[in-house]
Amino acid sequence: MRRSYLLVLLASVTLVACWTEMSLRARSEAEQEVGARFDAWVRATNNMEMDSLAAMHHAVPELKVIWTDGQVAHGWEEEEALHREALTGVDRINFGVQNVEIEILAPRVALVVFRHSTDVILENGERGAPYAGHVSMVWVRDRADDQWKIHMEHHSVRRTPGEM
Repeated sequence: MRRSYLLVLLASVTLVACWTEMSLRARSEAEQEVGARFDAWVRATNNMEMDSLAAMHHAVPELKVIWTDGQVAHGWEEEEALHREALTGVDRINFGVQNVEIEILAPRVALVVFRHSTDVILENGERGAPYAGHVSMVWVRDRADDQWKIHMEHHSVRRTPGEM
């Protein structure tokens, strides 16, 4: 009896451990889905399309976006306000991404990290100071519409020693 109990316990533990495992195909499909959503986010950022950016973010109070200057937006309303403020007087933006890495952490959670370089052209035709840095994003598949959405976003910029 003790042996059968041990086998049932071992089988149960194995089942629970494998429950969150993803097949290679499922992981690859999730990476492709997140990659497509990420590409759409980059396009919306470059086109300054606030409605499209809104659809990319989880509309929950737990949404957190950390800006390069240390400001933190909690929820989409705060993020949208900070975004609109940052774009005041901007005519065009070129947000270039490099070294994009997508890692599926769980069936409904992904991490995206990448480098960026950003150039801005102001409405008066002047060029803003270009800057570069890194971004980390946590994407979560929304249960309401089954779309991958940004749940946490952290931007950083590279500073030269003279700027510190």
